[in-house]
Amino acid sequence: MDQISNGIWLKRGNTNVGLIKCDGKRYLIDTGSSEKFAKSLSEEIGNVDFVLNTHSHADHIQGNHLFASMGARIYADDLEMVFIEKPFMESFYLYGANPPRVLEASFFKAKSSAIRSFQDEKWPSDMEFVQLNGHSPGMTGVKFGDVLFCGDAYFGQEIIQKYTYPYLVDAKVFLDSLEKVTETNADFYVPSHGDPKDDPSKDIKATREALMDFVKITFDTLTLPRSVEEICFEIAESKNLHLNSGTFYLFRSFESAILAYLEEKAEIVNVSYGKWQKK
Repeated sequence: MDQISNGIWLKRGNTNVGLIKCDGKRYLIDTGSSEKFAKSLSEEIGNVDFVLNTHSHADHIQGNHLFASMGARIYADDLEMVFIEKPFMESFYLYGANPPRVLEASFFKAKSSAIRSFQDEKWPSDMEFVQLNGHSPGMTGVKFGDVLFCGDAYFGQEIIQKYTYPYLVDAKVFLDSLEKVTETNADFYVPSHGDPKDDPSKDIKATREALMDFVKITFDTLTLPRSVEEICFEIAESKNLHLNSGTFYLFRSFESAILAYLEEKAEIVNVSYGKWQKK
């Protein structure tokens, strides 16, 4: 791990992981995107006392089970807890019913771990939990001293370039959280996906622009009433998105959030048989 500030270390990976040492205790921020990564991490750092999950998505909690077995206590926001304790729920909400086998893969489903609420513990005075909801219902940043671990509140420019869209479940709240990151008084910002920086403004701008591009193209697609699936297929083709059987459901979830955002802005309406059209 690389030391990035006094008492704070960072392990780069597909999902960046942080380590904080304070008053003789060790706090791990997320546990990585694979069990292999988590095992390597545990061999490097040994036991930790607390795991602080920014949110419940599988690529952030794959090592929870391992660190729990080593004695760590796992914590998250109340709205994320059920998905960590019962990982089946992530696949369930992506599909909307008992999920197909493709959503049983580890990319969508980690091992279960016992979970506690952030509110159930007395934390060090230098530690602050920052609500950055939108990417997930209870996405939480962890600020310690001059460093803010941002989770998936925003994505690095290179990540946006690679994946095209910033996954989220609530577009309005996500946009609000982007503003909240910029207003947070920190000297160093660590996104879960992307490069840590002392000034994240370009990454935040790229994230916002990518989202608003999808808002616009979704609205423009509704020249005729269309279902979520029809919208997804049309946009995926126009944007040259390479969706497989599993990532289609992520994109459908993202597009559903965009449609709800446009409805909230009174720009579109939901018509019969689940189709959407311009108002």
